Amino acid sequence: MKAIALVCALVAGPAMAQGTDAFAVWSQNSGSLPPEFAWDYTVSFYADRRGEVEYCKAYADEAPGCATARFRLSKSAFAAMRAELEPLEAALAASAVDEAVDIPIGGGSSSGRIRMNGRDLRLPAFPSEADAERVDAVMQVLRTNTPGRAVRAAKTKAKQP
Repeated sequence: MKAIALVCALVAGPAMAQGTDAFAVWSQNSGSLPPEFAWDYTVSFYADRRGEVEYCKAYADEAPGCATARFRLSKSAFAAMRAELEPLEAALAASAVDEAVDIPIGGGSSSGRIRMNGRDLRLPAFPSEADAERVDAVMQVLRTNTPGRAVRAAKTKAKQP
């Protein structure tokens, strides 16, 4: 049953943080591995410069297998990230992003969403070849602005179930 849930999560991508004002969310996972090696994390960015990382081990979906670490971007880093995302978001909004026809089985993946300018745009884990560059550009901005210390802190706090 967990394998079915994992496949659904990989195809659907991360949900926007529940009931929040997150404008960007991205996630990464280990793919289909035995529980002792499986992990995933989701990074959320908020309009007030806050961010959070939720890291889960062994397909857990709550504590103690999952833990959260929070961070805050400086005003200049946040402004730079938003400025970098604006034209990329516009390029994504100009035409729909298609998913690849042949999605790999197993292996890890990254996906996300951005919500800007009144639009909610999906960043699929496996975009079509024609759309991969546009999706990868946004994902790179989100990764670059995710503090590694926050990911490590959440990973350390999450306990193997």
